[in-house]
Amino acid sequence: MQPFKYFIHGILTGLLIAAILFFLGLSKNIITSGNNERISISEIINQDRESAITLAVKKVSPAVVGINVLKTKKEKLRTPFDNDPFFSNFFPPQFRSRIVPSMGSGFVFSPEGYIITNHHVIINAKRILVTTTEGREYEAEIIGSDERSDIAVLKIDAGDHLYTVPKSSSEVTIGEWVIAFGNPYGLFEYVNQPLITVGVVSGVNISFGYSPADRHFYERMIQTDASINPGNSGGPLANSKGEVIGMNTMIYSAKEGGSTGIGFAIPIMKVKDIAMTLIEKGYVDRDFYFGFAKLSNYHDQAGMIKGVFVEEIQEESPAGKAGFIEGDIIIAVDNVRINSFHDMGRALMEIRDYKVGDNVDFVVYRNGDYKRLNLILESFKIKQ
Repeated sequence: MQPFKYFIHGILTGLLIAAILFFLGLSKNIITSGNNERISISEIINQDRESAITLAVKKVSPAVVGINVLKTKKEKLRTPFDNDPFFSNFFPPQFRSRIVPSMGSGFVFSPEGYIITNHHVIINAKRILVTTTEGREYEAEIIGSDERSDIAVLKIDAGDHLYTVPKSSSEVTIGEWVIAFGNPYGLFEYVNQPLITVGVVSGVNISFGYSPADRHFYERMIQTDASINPGNSGGPLANSKGEVIGMNTMIYSAKEGGSTGIGFAIPIMKVKDIAMTLIEKGYVDRDFYFGFAKLSNYHDQAGMIKGVFVEEIQEESPAGKAGFIEGDIIIAVDNVRINSFHDMGRALMEIRDYKVGDNVDFVVYRNGDYKRLNLILESFKIKQ
């Protein structure tokens, strides 16, 4: 029994020494694998914490900027006669302008330092300061700003700055994870990095048409439940691959105010298209024409065919080049049913934000058959 006792004692002693050596290795934060590679515990933890979302944040964040704006705001001065029905006629309203601070977000989309943001972020700006993730502050130049699409382009003298490549928004899928980056409540400048919120795509191709109140035209928007707060406007909306698919623009608010978890982003392909036009021309040309010289309402006696009757076409016009002939009956424009001249006017002016160079898809009824014609909008200025 005595030898067996020493044998057991030796095994236990060996196990104890092995355990001590193992924990000493852990205390040095090092484990040696079978192929003699040294892997630290912190590396293992970091790998475990990394996900598609964290990797996407690392990829997009360096291109995001905070935007601080000094704006001119027009205010009405109150007088003792404002509510007096008699004396108010003798004292017209007086106004004054004052400088107020504002904030927003943006993102660099080219190595030359071009920045995309919203028009409403920089409208009436006296001075625009851009803060990057390096903690540097730049005075920005407005390259162009388009009120109707609510898209603007700035430029900073930052040299070969990190930028993000826009992704085709046609690939956006309802239910996929998205990340909203930005400068909520002006917090960017305190931490020199964008703040993020995460959610999913709740809807796509949501159009609000033209708003006379703010003169913006929002179409084919991406809806998300990722929180978009004051200051987030102009920041990128990215998917889980770190591809920018939209620009955060607005939220839906109840009457009492505040976010209800419904935000909207302009699709990135429209943002990119407008941005490149602003860089090239400085403005977006919507002074287009169709080339229809005379139109009238049409419906047959049986009430089966309703639309707009083409009575006359201008020579060498977009309508003529598209293949229209006199006698055609327009029954649809870009998949919108047309029953009258009023319907056609609404489809062309209120449903989609057309500009020079856009294609407009028409369906016409001609000699008992239906034909599809593609019209390319041309500038009215060139015609003149």
